[in-house]
Amino acid sequence: MERLRPFEPAPRIVTAVSGGRDSMALTLMAKAWTDARGGELLAVTVDHRLRPESADEAAQAGVRLAGFGIPHRILVRTGPLAAGNKQAAARQLRYRLLAEACRDAGALHLLLGHHLEDQGETAAMRAERGSGDTGLAAMTPLRELPDMRLLRPLLERPRRDLEAYLGRLGVGWSDDPTNLAPSAARGRLRAAMTASQLGAMGREAAERASPRRFREEQAADLLAQTVELHDSGIARIDIPRMLASPVGEPALGRALATLGGKVHPPRSRRVAGLFARLAEAPSGTVLGGCALVRTRTGWWCGREAGRVTEVLRLDPGGQGLWDGRFEVVNPGPSPVMVARRTRAAPAASRPWPAALDCALPAFFSEDGRELEPDGMTRRLDERAYPCATFRPRSALTDPGFALVSSGARLN
Repeated sequence: MERLRPFEPAPRIVTAVSGGRDSMALTLMAKAWTDARGGELLAVTVDHRLRPESADEAAQAGVRLAGFGIPHRILVRTGPLAAGNKQAAARQLRYRLLAEACRDAGALHLLLGHHLEDQGETAAMRAERGSGDTGLAAMTPLRELPDMRLLRPLLERPRRDLEAYLGRLGVGWSDDPTNLAPSAARGRLRAAMTASQLGAMGREAAERASPRRFREEQAADLLAQTVELHDSGIARIDIPRMLASPVGEPALGRALATLGGKVHPPRSRRVAGLFARLAEAPSGTVLGGCALVRTRTGWWCGREAGRVTEVLRLDPGGQGLWDGRFEVVNPGPSPVMVARRTRAAPAASRPWPAALDCALPAFFSEDGRELEPDGMTRRLDERAYPCATFRPRSALTDPGFALVSSGARLN
């Protein structure tokens, strides 16, 4: 924890607790750490209700932690998970609920129990996907988000250390059988590789942190010089300059993640393919849910309109995140629906192509009538118009991949 500074004098900490050995050990260690500093700790379990026994396991985690005076909160998923990869959808929802728990608790730090073998598994999975050197650095010990910091203080510790710690305290845990299921990527890895092999991959991942950090700093500089980001979430990009840069591919991948409302960039080999297409000077191309369109004023990039399908209902006073890109609010007295525009704004009011304009949000009444085509740019006033603000899941640049293994910190 000392290497993950800074912390306030009396830290408020939230730990994510699944009830398994890793998160239970983390939470008990965090209890000792916060008590020594006069801080506060809250343990939070997200119950996705994907297994019949999950509710009992969440409650049992609370009983075990109560014996050490640790407050525990259970957050239950409501509504269906997003279509597609169920594990990925559950993970995304889990982080959103944990972020809300941090805000409610006034906590700036969320602790996660990933350990050395988890780091090795992540590196191995990314190697299978051909992620390249950047992806093979695996998980960072510290990641700064708009509302909080994600901290992984146990990344250098093997699982056996955590088991021994719980054994000394006489604390049990609940194993999630889905972690070992052969249908899951991590389950297949755990069956095929020993803890020693995974630990070795975890240590190799840590050694890649320094070069990854250097590349990210170079890419951040390039993004600052080549991307003109509009508050609509559409950007003009100096593609020729990106094509000429040795870090052009990761920089463009980062831009696609931001403009497309994604958490992570497209896989490196797909971005490399995009670069090859752009070098042939087409009039446009697509990748990662984004469209790149060339006009007489340059290259423009934004969400691919045909990929925008979300319709979000906002009750009076409601707010939410639409398409992973826009924070939308409805201060009015009636429900509204948020969906993509049915038509582009007049050409005189926008410098970007009409195809990108059609991917922007619009507000509709429940009977389908479009309320304010330009509601995105309007300020809330006495008429209480709904409003959208570009606030994507990932920033165009961030603090970078943390270097904490050697005790060094770069800010």
